[in-house]
Amino acid sequence: MDPKIAFFAAQGISVLTGILAIAMMQFKNMKLILMFQIIVNTTALTNYFLLGGDTGVFVSVLAIVQSVVMYLYNRNGKRPHVAVIVLFILAYGACSAYNIAVTRSAMELLPACAAICFSVSLVQEKPSVFRIWGALNPSCWLGYDLYTSSYVMFCVHLGILTSSVSAMIRLDGFMRRKKEDKEI
Repeated sequence: MDPKIAFFAAQGISVLTGILAIAMMQFKNMKLILMFQIIVNTTALTNYFLLGGDTGVFVSVLAIVQSVVMYLYNRNGKRPHVAVIVLFILAYGACSAYNIAVTRSAMELLPACAAICFSVSLVQEKPSVFRIWGALNPSCWLGYDLYTSSYVMFCVHLGILTSSVSAMIRLDGFMRRKKEDKEI
């Protein structure tokens, strides 16, 4: 594929990713959040593939698999064993370590950090705690997006971060002062 076409196609796919991810952060239901995670990571994978961001591709594949696993646990009303989470975290770390060795760029560490936040977010029972980890995840992606020239994904991750914070304020009472605090 022509690199210019791939670049613009990736930016277009990023817009779709952003719309879905920003909407997802506003959901109150963990099952629905997990379903959207699968879709969002599939579109993100396509974006990074078109831009040659290998770590982004590998991390997105692992995130899709982890989202499916967590969805199945959630659907059955069960919590995953700690070993499942540790396995995913190790896989994210190994993926980034390999790409750091190949590219000799420390920027490849950012997707691993984002993935670890993602991994922890998916095991949360409460959407409010999911959103806290969900705010840390895009913070880690921002530098990688600039590194891979994924400018729209940069805006998407900034939008996800903003959506997470606004949902934490609107839905979770984050930063609200207690009534007795106001009286002082």
